[in-house]
Amino acid sequence: MAAKPYVGITGPVNIQETMDICNEFYEAGYTMKTPHIPMLGFLVSYKTLNEQGTKNRRYPPVDKLPELLQAVNGKVLTMIHYNSREMNSLSDQIFKLFDDIYEENLCRSLQLNIVWPDIEQITKIKENYPKMNIVFQLSHKAMEGKIPREISEGVKSYGDLLDYVLIDPSGGRGMPFHLKSSIEIYKELRKQCPGLTIGFAGGFDGENVAPRLKELVRHTEETNFCIDAEGGLRDKITSEYGDDVLNIEKARKYLQNASSVLE
Repeated sequence: MAAKPYVGITGPVNIQETMDICNEFYEAGYTMKTPHIPMLGFLVSYKTLNEQGTKNRRYPPVDKLPELLQAVNGKVLTMIHYNSREMNSLSDQIFKLFDDIYEENLCRSLQLNIVWPDIEQITKIKENYPKMNIVFQLSHKAMEGKIPREISEGVKSYGDLLDYVLIDPSGGRGMPFHLKSSIEIYKELRKQCPGLTIGFAGGFDGENVAPRLKELVRHTEETNFCIDAEGGLRDKITSEYGDDVLNIEKARKYLQNASSVLE
């Protein structure tokens, strides 16, 4: 059975933001029982996992993660969005990150913001955490130089290790995805990986989410896809990537307008 599609927001860093977003999900009509469930994504990197610090304001201190995950009180799907360049020890990093939060059922969903991670490493993660939902991010780098068939064949090579695939050329930078090429990739994935739940990300905000969703529905002839928003819901402090803060008004508008298309 395919994983349930979600409407997501990624990037809260404290309890207040976490609780505010959960409330906005509820106000927009999203619950764990609706056709699209609410997803709240928390960013973790190899650096923050090992407490090396980062200037990026979207990353909460890793020791605060348990209390942020507890604050959702089961109202949303919690997901860790993880990135690392240390590929050979990826499974060990995930074991360190999820050691307690998986067993306590605080989080059992993982998005890998990694370019074509090693299948053996993903296999180890699934063997250790059999109930883990794994999302594979198709980033700009992952798709670069590949036609849709090559991309979908690469995703297919992971077999049943993946639950979701997210077409996300923006990678949190708020850049809109190219509709035509994203639809071509979506249709190829649908054909080759029918058991996967597919999503779109890239530049969604309160102003554009409804018209873009209508276009996606028109071209896919489906509504059972996911969306996620990050950069488009934040206010910049400087032009440097990650030097920004969540704007709850933008999050509210995004969710309210998304719900007019995706229930």
